[in-house]
Amino acid sequence: MELSIAKKFLLLAQHPEKARMLISGVHIQYGLAGALLLQMSLEDKIEVSGEDILTVKRGASFNDPLLEEVAQMIQKSKKPRKMRYWIQKVGPKALKWRHQFYDQMAQERLIRVEKKKFLGLIPYTLTYLVNSQIRNKMIQELKSDVFRKKDIIPENMAVLGLIEACKMHNVLSKEKSQLKSIKKDLKQLVKESPISATVDQTIRQVQAAIISTIVATTVATNVATSSG
Repeated sequence: MELSIAKKFLLLAQHPEKARMLISGVHIQYGLAGALLLQMSLEDKIEVSGEDILTVKRGASFNDPLLEEVAQMIQKSKKPRKMRYWIQKVGPKALKWRHQFYDQMAQERLIRVEKKKFLGLIPYTLTYLVNSQIRNKMIQELKSDVFRKKDIIPENMAVLGLIEACKMHNVLSKEKSQLKSIKKDLKQLVKESPISATVDQTIRQVQAAIISTIVATTVATNVATSSG
């Protein structure tokens, strides 16, 4: 089964036993935004020019309506924007779009989706892993790539970049000694890998967006607590 970067990211982020994700909503929204832009980059539909300006390549077309929507956002912008801007812009939309991915993944029998309402009013969604075999196989392949450090296909490098950006290292291993090695090796691998400038810049800006959002949220919470 051929999965997009976004679906691979969500499948890895899904708790293997419980109806929840392994990472926070902030990591999901910017990780998913990064996954969409990485997909566009791997399909050679976007490029990063001087001063990190992101543009859609002339004549680029998309079969995925969400990628098409992202492309239109970029093309309709009144002025050229940097990758950082688009990660920040796409992030909140991606958090809503994740439900479309959930529905598709449920049809593909990767996960099970339950839609409920809290107190009969507030809707919320629960997701459960169904196909652990595909997820486990993906984890083993990615872990082997980290330790082998060479001949990594671009799709796997993109996913590994998201794992690094979203601090999902414990998805690859829960053994303390191995986890320490994975963190060190993956950081170095992402830094030195001969991936395209667009992929590299996307991963860096996903990291930056997550960090800035968490810092801003922490500051706002501390201010609110102090004021109280």
